[in-house]
Amino acid sequence: MRLIEALRSHTRQQHEALHTHPLLNGLSNASLSMADFHRILLAFEAYYSHAEAACLAGWPEDVPNAPVLTWLGSDLAQHGLTSQAQRIPFLHPPIDTRSKLAGYLYTKQGSTLGGHVISRHLERHLGLIPRLDQWFFAGYGHDNGPNWKIFAAHIDALGNALDPDEVLASARRAFETITWFCDAFHDMKPNPHLLKTENLS
Repeated sequence: MRLIEALRSHTRQQHEALHTHPLLNGLSNASLSMADFHRILLAFEAYYSHAEAACLAGWPEDVPNAPVLTWLGSDLAQHGLTSQAQRIPFLHPPIDTRSKLAGYLYTKQGSTLGGHVISRHLERHLGLIPRLDQWFFAGYGHDNGPNWKIFAAHIDALGNALDPDEVLASARRAFETITWFCDAFHDMKPNPHLLKTENLS
């Protein structure tokens, strides 16, 4: 089995569970309000701020590595939001090997594919124009698919240079951590200064 296929199979349950998470389920139906959308942006910005800071292994410059914090920074500026990342006392484990990084990037790069569908929903339901009013879910725009193919081909090309168990464990941990941040922001009090969290075990 190709590693990309193994990643898809081993993380399917966690991935599908995110689609119905109470913080995120409005991304696929008409229940989403602008306040909900803002809370979602803050949750992802907080998660990726911690995750990206934990990335210590290198990645080839010519292989897609979605600039999620740049996109989220544009979103927060567009909507007048302030990052809550530093208010979350979360210690992300280091992503310090190429295998761990490949697993983490599988979740990050893969999110651009689903984000393309979500972006269209945001435009229809909230009137948010891709790459004008909303950036994170719009991703690379029309290049989401082509960039994913380049990324997947690189994972295949690495072959035995990666530890499959470490790759799979890192991808599962990424989904678990995203869920943890979504839980935290779903339960956030009206005053974000009162948000109480504890580290993911």
